[in-house]
Amino acid sequence: MSLEDLKSRFIVDDNVLRGRLETVVNKALKYCVIDKKGNVHFNDPKLNTRERMRLTLAARALAAQMDETISPDVSVDELVASTGLPRDQVRARAAELVKAKLARSPKAGVYAAVPYRVEELIDSLAATK
Repeated sequence: MSLEDLKSRFIVDDNVLRGRLETVVNKALKYCVIDKKGNVHFNDPKLNTRERMRLTLAARALAAQMDETISPDVSVDELVASTGLPRDQVRARAAELVKAKLARSPKAGVYAAVPYRVEELIDSLAATK
């Protein structure tokens, strides 16, 4: 195998999520769906607020890969609506996800899942069930 072949197999583009999109979306469908406006709707009313936070970020990241009109970035207001938590608690939980490197904050009051950690966010839900 040539060096160029190895390079093309080893060095991937920033869009690492797209390669596993079908698998990861199927995992997410167990827990939620997302509407065309980017609002996440949960299938399981027993999800706790931390699980809803993780799932909202993961679902938006997946949806953004499938539809360019949906942003992977989620505002604090959107997280409040999804989780039912007060703003200060949403910020605290989001900060925990950023500290754990599961999410990033591209600007104040906005959060997004780290693309290569989306599947981990979803898998963490199955681990708690």
